[in-house]
Amino acid sequence: MKFNKTALRLTAAAALAVALIAPGAAQAANAVVKTDSEKGFAALQVGDRVFVHDSEKQLFQTNGKFHDGKLIDLFTLPYGPATIPLILVYNDKAGLTVFSDLWPEFAKGKEKNTTEEYMSGHISFKPMKKAANRTNHNYAEQVGDTVHVYTANDFGDLKKGYHESYAVKGTLRGLILYDCCPYAVLESPDGGLDVYHAGKEGPMKAGHINL
Repeated sequence: MKFNKTALRLTAAAALAVALIAPGAAQAANAVVKTDSEKGFAALQVGDRVFVHDSEKQLFQTNGKFHDGKLIDLFTLPYGPATIPLILVYNDKAGLTVFSDLWPEFAKGKEKNTTEEYMSGHISFKPMKKAANRTNHNYAEQVGDTVHVYTANDFGDLKKGYHESYAVKGTLRGLILYDCCPYAVLESPDGGLDVYHAGKEGPMKAGHINL
């Protein structure tokens, strides 16, 4: 097995973080560590809480009975020139939920906050006919073999309707939001989930979730 320097730094940082977060947790059977060395992020599960780090510091964590749970996967999505880490967590009450760091709209005055997270969306265990974000500014709808993703024409007045942002063939399983950008979650041939967003020339695969 080959390890690059980034992977080694992440592994060491993850082990240190577990030890700092909960004494003795590094030896605990329920301390799960998952890393994405290629993208430079690490997700750590300690008990029912999940922590997300880059190679230098903690970025965010889950909080509370509806957010804490079992870490399913750490994945990344493109956001302009940046790469955004997200986690898929299973919670007994909330089901499969995606979390990210606070995005710009909600980070004003909290740029240095390393504990609060943003609930980016839910994912269904079964195919869906329609998925919407919490504020209904975006939604995705299954029509035949194609998923259509819509965005509000006016974020201040939803009565002004929606326009189609993009459409992609596949089976809808959820919708993720990051800074007002809708990412459709579709079934993948490998049994996982593929995440799509609007590219310059149409829908583009933005990431992959391992289940």
